[in-house]
Amino acid sequence: MVHSLDELHKELEKYNSEDIYIIGGQKIYEQLVDECDVAHITKVDFEYDADAYFPNLDEKPEWQITGDSEEQTYFDLEFYFLRYEKVK
Repeated sequence: MVHSLDELHKELEKYNSEDIYIIGGQKIYEQLVDECDVAHITKVDFEYDADAYFPNLDEKPEWQITGDSEEQTYFDLEFYFLRYEKVK
């Protein structure tokens, strides 16, 4: 466990960058999404009343969709997966 972004960066130096995943919440995503090269996103086809969200990469010109899945259904929940890559 780390308590600051500086501590996090020092800890992450021990790992291959392709083995690092960020799994939230909103503040962590906001602080670290710009340091990522790839984002694997699950989009749910429903608008929930919530107070925390992942940053919308569709609104960021430096990100582009490079892969997607067909829509899937789990009970009555429809969702799909997207792969975004940062444009260099």
